[in-house]
Amino acid sequence: MPAAYATLIIQPMSKVQHFRITYDGEALREHRMDVRELAPALLAMGDLCEAAGIAIYGRNTRASVSVKASFKTGSFGIDLELAHGFANQVLDFLSGREASAFANAAAIVSAIGFSGKGLIGFLKKLKGRPISRIEPTQDRAIVTLDDGEQIEIERAVLELLRDMSVRENLEKVIAPIERDGIDTVAFGTDDSIGNTVLREEALWFAVPAPQEVLLFDNVRQQAFSIVSLAFKEDNKWRLYDGAATIHAAIVDAEFLSRVDQSLEFFAKGDILICEVRVMQWQTADGARTEYTVTRVLEHRQAARQVPLPFAPEKPE
Repeated sequence: MPAAYATLIIQPMSKVQHFRITYDGEALREHRMDVRELAPALLAMGDLCEAAGIAIYGRNTRASVSVKASFKTGSFGIDLELAHGFANQVLDFLSGREASAFANAAAIVSAIGFSGKGLIGFLKKLKGRPISRIEPTQDRAIVTLDDGEQIEIERAVLELLRDMSVRENLEKVIAPIERDGIDTVAFGTDDSIGNTVLREEALWFAVPAPQEVLLFDNVRQQAFSIVSLAFKEDNKWRLYDGAATIHAAIVDAEFLSRVDQSLEFFAKGDILICEVRVMQWQTADGARTEYTVTRVLEHRQAARQVPLPFAPEKPE
């Protein structure tokens, strides 16, 4: 069975945490695996461990992954070394924080699911079902599903579940089993297998599409000058508010009817005084704002005549 062997090691201590990832399937019977399939998975494994450490312990901890070749008889294996510690190694030694770093490394391996349960075990139990509520406590969390089932998980597992980088890299680690000839990936230690993921279960590990969160929904009056018109249905007008150009949908049926009947004429310098609805969402890429003109209160045309310089009247 081809395997990628991994060693979690805390430097400069000699103690190590071992974990193993194993891919299996008909294409691997000769103990060979295409490097184009294995390399992205191993890189993702390093990123997964690093992201998991940050998610659980914060950015003042350090996790770095290195690779050293190790080929064992009858299998294909690669050893990884993951060093996890704090920023100042001298201070770590004097304060005893190296022992904490070793414990942290063990907790990372456990939270991911190499020794059973963990994030991998939870996602297998979840089976892609939607979550309706999460009730976190200091060290645990109760996850309630849409069907009413409740699952208790460690607080560290909840942090990994919420972390986009962790989820993306775990998906990449599992991705090889969706290819022809590779149908199983097992996560474990030297002594036992903690979790096994089959090809038909891979979709449970897909990263859910990020949800947009509505930040505010506000209706206000505002004046705009017209940059460009849109006469096709669902097209947006380009309007200038004196500071920036926006794209806005106009849904005022009475105003649009007047435009269709050529009862409204537009020229440079015209102003629309509008009732505009502004909605803003938080997305994975940042803020997204949408403008909708619900009512055109006034179409104020630009001045058509040049004011003449009349001389002031002389008093009689």
